[in-house]
Amino acid sequence: MTENLVHPECRQAMRRLMQLKKPSFTDFVELKTYGNDAYSAMGWDELQCYINEETIAIVEQFEEEANILCALRWVARGLPVTYAIRKARADHSMYRYRSP
Repeated sequence: MTENLVHPECRQAMRRLMQLKKPSFTDFVELKTYGNDAYSAMGWDELQCYINEETIAIVEQFEEEANILCALRWVARGLPVTYAIRKARADHSMYRYRSP
């Protein structure tokens, strides 16, 4: 189960986020992994098992592979698909200019 693979503070932060009625952009930006976890380095091969009818929306939302993988990693950690998409969008808009 994902419980043991995700940092406890990340699990707690995801629970808090999911309890909010209308999470804001800032709420998604502030969500973090609290260090590398089992999902941080996962690529296409490992994340294939998370692609299904529900998560195909992620693939349809993004053109860049990095954003798709980011969102799939958040789904793997336990975030609902719609929130994983919002998290990937928030991270992309905050950090896209910092990538080489």
